[in-house]
Amino acid sequence: MLPEGIAAKVLKDSYEVPAIFKMLQTDGRIAEEMMYNTYNMGIGMVLAVDPADADATVKAIEVAGETAYVLGEAIAADAKGVVIC
Repeated sequence: MLPEGIAAKVLKDSYEVPAIFKMLQTDGRIAEEMMYNTYNMGIGMVLAVDPADADATVKAIEVAGETAYVLGEAIAADAKGVVIC
């Protein structure tokens, strides 16, 4: 979904990582980067919206009965991809 020159900056502390992923990482001795690449650490669907629409989007998702988090932001980067912070 990201064009060249844009990366997704994901803030690790923006949501609670489900315990199963913590257990898999610890027991399997799997590097954090691989956990995010393979399992997304429990993140399901991701929507990219204008920052001005973030609060309204979260509210609409919660009204629909789901839980939503603002995970991060789109940032300028040398290559597209994901940056975990």
